[in-house]
Amino acid sequence: SVYTYLQGTGTKAGKLSAEEGSVCLTNDATLDSDNTRDCIFIFTDIQSSTKLCEQDADAYLLLQEAHDEIMRNALAELGGHEVDTEGDAFQCMFPNVVTSLLFCFKVQEDLLKYDWPPAVQNLHECEKVESKLYRNKYVWSGPRVRMAVHFAKGGTYMAKSHPTTRRVAYGGKPWQTTSMLSDVGHGGQILVSEAAWRQLMATGDEGAAGYPIFEDLGRYQIDEEGLPIRILQVSPARSSVCERVFPALRDVDMVDEGQGMNIVPSMDGKVAIVCAIIEPSRFFGVVENFITLIGKRERASKTASVGGKRSAEPSGELGSPEFVPEYKNPIIVSKKKLDRSISSKLEKTLSRKRLLGSSSDRPGHENANATMYFTNEHHQAVDIVSSTLEALVSQFGGYVIRTVEEVDSPQQMMMIAFKTSSSAVRFTLAAQTTLMEYPWPKSINEAFGYDKSYRSSRGTPLFNGPCVAMSAHVDHIEKFSLFDSETYRSNGSGHTISYKYKGILQALELAHIASGGQTVLSSSFFDSKWQRGLSLSQTQVTDLGAHDVRYFAQPVKLIEMLPKVLQDRTNVFGPLESQRILSVGAQNAPGAHGEHVALVFTYPRVAQAFQKSGLASKAVDNFSQTVRILLARYNGYESQEVGTGCFFLSFPTVDDAVAWSVHLQLILRRADWNSSDSVMEAKEGFLSKVRRPRPKSIDREMEEYLRTASFSSSSSQGQGSSETWSSPEHNSLDGLFDSQSSMDFSGTVPRSSSVQMRHMVLVQIGICYGMPTKVTPHVQTGRADYFGPMVNLSARVAKNTKPGDIHLSSYADLSQVLGFGDDRDHPSCFLKGMEFANEGKWVDIDLNDKGMRSFKGVKDKRQVFSVQVSSDPYSLGSSPS
Repeated sequence: SVYTYLQGTGTKAGKLSAEEGSVCLTNDATLDSDNTRDCIFIFTDIQSSTKLCEQDADAYLLLQEAHDEIMRNALAELGGHEVDTEGDAFQCMFPNVVTSLLFCFKVQEDLLKYDWPPAVQNLHECEKVESKLYRNKYVWSGPRVRMAVHFAKGGTYMAKSHPTTRRVAYGGKPWQTTSMLSDVGHGGQILVSEAAWRQLMATGDEGAAGYPIFEDLGRYQIDEEGLPIRILQVSPARSSVCERVFPALRDVDMVDEGQGMNIVPSMDGKVAIVCAIIEPSRFFGVVENFITLIGKRERASKTASVGGKRSAEPSGELGSPEFVPEYKNPIIVSKKKLDRSISSKLEKTLSRKRLLGSSSDRPGHENANATMYFTNEHHQAVDIVSSTLEALVSQFGGYVIRTVEEVDSPQQMMMIAFKTSSSAVRFTLAAQTTLMEYPWPKSINEAFGYDKSYRSSRGTPLFNGPCVAMSAHVDHIEKFSLFDSETYRSNGSGHTISYKYKGILQALELAHIASGGQTVLSSSFFDSKWQRGLSLSQTQVTDLGAHDVRYFAQPVKLIEMLPKVLQDRTNVFGPLESQRILSVGAQNAPGAHGEHVALVFTYPRVAQAFQKSGLASKAVDNFSQTVRILLARYNGYESQEVGTGCFFLSFPTVDDAVAWSVHLQLILRRADWNSSDSVMEAKEGFLSKVRRPRPKSIDREMEEYLRTASFSSSSSQGQGSSETWSSPEHNSLDGLFDSQSSMDFSGTVPRSSSVQMRHMVLVQIGICYGMPTKVTPHVQTGRADYFGPMVNLSARVAKNTKPGDIHLSSYADLSQVLGFGDDRDHPSCFLKGMEFANEGKWVDIDLNDKGMRSFKGVKDKRQVFSVQVSSDPYSLGSSPS
């Protein structure tokens, strides 16, 4: 190209030694150039170039011309600077690590894609070698070019502008290090110094570089006078270049052995933990042994004697709080889910028998890290999965935890720590996609029982080869040195760092209860900043409900995360094998399988008289907590909360929705935290201090203000318009209270207090029954989201309801679905008590027809009913909460 030509080719002078180059650069006749900026030096060279030229000079000439064109095109595209060339060797400078790595990757890829003539392919080591992972791609084709990348900090190198050519020449220690680094590599290999790698990690630009795969080769003495440097090998992700295998580095002494793909230093503190289990149903025995052993260490540490007494710290296996009942709505499992679930359980049973044998009679630690297989295919598959995951760990900056509580993890499991949850979630998405696209041999697919009947809505397969169950959890982890442990026994693994069970054990259990090919996130992980820089259009998030999970002290909400291309897997996975399901997920939410559903909107209102009160803010928080506690009793499902207390809920039946609404309204009337007495007393105390010679006018002013106080939404988004209600007869539940109760602010002027002013929070509730157009997981939360005209109708009904009222409308014939007790002439609903008390009461209700009403955005008028309580089921001194 013209631009490449204008870049210039540099001097064609013969190869200079490092000393000669330094002499030239320090010539007094040269002019100084800017050397204060950080930069990246790259040296490249064609392997065995002299041998290739001697073999066929004409073919080598064609090779070098194409090679130079590819190099200069890449330099022009990525903003690199060609410093000099020495024969077929290029010396380049880049402003940052990202562009330098992209340059190396592009050159290697372009050399593979180039249409080399037969004469070049006949040269030594220039033949084509097909890829085993990617169709129609090659691992080798054409010349093999080695590359070295090194970071030069500003002020550590020399830069001089030549007085004749005006080109900038470089020298100094960083320049010499890059040259020596290039000499120890092999053709087709890209070597990176530790300084360059650390610069990339420090800037957090791994994504901009395409999340390259780094491998730690160790520390080498490349310079006799300098200190050893750590050398890494890098290759582009999802490229046939990463299939290349190289021998040990040339003509250099290794000082310390490298860590391979585990290039990130060990971590502790708060991290994102990812656990991966290969085929959890098939290798069930190995996994169960390891988790059980770590669990025993956990229990032993918590019950350890302290001064002759047992620790009072509670066990990690705590049940759910008593006020959270088990979800009663049946979980609907499709035939595919049922078949896969039965198959999974059968595999686990067989695995336990085959793998464990009589090992249950022996101590767990003797078999915990034993690597067991059924066939050679299983052995081969585990090796491939492990190496693939380790390469991805290198890409996303994770650290593989090899040892927990001084026990080495089996090869079928992998535990990885990430500094950020965004890197962790990218790793899980990339892992599931990469394993799915891997060209698994037919023998391995047959060994793992790969079923081609599981296909997506587009007809593409959902499973391929061995499946990996994954989990992600955020917690604090703690490491310790094995050599500092009194119980340390050498096991030949070479590991020097072990980790405590905390955090890791919980993540392991989540992966253990998941299905192969599924990724489960804990609520602590989901609440972290995992979405940073990630396009949600490429992911599928699905709420899995709340569960009691072993080793978790409290119930935990779980979420499923899958790549968009594999989103249909969620229709195949069976229920999680947790200890107990406390609330269903999006797949089994009301109406998720095409049934009619009752949708409910709530809008809490706080009187303006209480807007600035801290007690009112606490009352709204208590209201939100009450909403969620009551949901489980009535099989309700929380779809969204748009603003504080503004809930969008669903129920399987109208009876459940009405009973929940009545119960909520009664709690708001009886709860001490919702009473305005304390606020009124504070106002009375304030008035007593500021009384003036004309107290009656002040009392009249305060009385008028309280009577005309308007209600406004507690939502920070300001939903709904303010309206004024001051008369007691405007409230449908005034029969529960004495409307003539008085409050005297001055001691002489009594005032009738309305129900609105006696409570800090009252709620508008609108219910609509019908068939939603679509039910699908929400893009961000994964919770079941409902679509269709009935969603708008239920919201409009709630907006047009007075605080404290319940209004009901429908797109279906309510006479066919309403239960409300055995006697239709005297409808009633059953209010459920606490789970541990197992008590409840029938409440008589009045269903009043409000006639046909029109609503904004609703095509036709709809019949509306109001729900009122006929009698107070609780005495004045009790509370239904």
